Amino acid sequence: MEGLRSQRYVLPETVALAAVALADLLYTCYLLATGTAYEGNPLMAAMLRAWGPNGFVAAKALLVGLPLAVAEVVRSRHPRFVQLLLRLALGLYLIVWLAALVQLSLGG
Repeated sequence: MEGLRSQRYVLPETVALAAVALADLLYTCYLLATGTAYEGNPLMAAMLRAWGPNGFVAAKALLVGLPLAVAEVVRSRHPRFVQLLLRLALGLYLIVWLAALVQLSLGG
């Protein structure tokens, strides 16, 4: 029963990564809407130009959601490895996002 129960939840790292990505998306949308900043990622900037704000949000959600869903499926076979990768991804995401926020606050 314990093994079955452990497969029913989502890892805290998955939730944290999704929450950080959502915060990033919401803040990016705010900055874009107010003209305070521009999309610095060339791929996402191209998606924004091609598909508009709705396509931009959908692309961001897909590019975050799909890997998280895959990680949750794969974790049944490699739980520690997936947890480690999610922690690494979360750390890297936070570093990049915070660096961008610092650059934005410095006017760069």
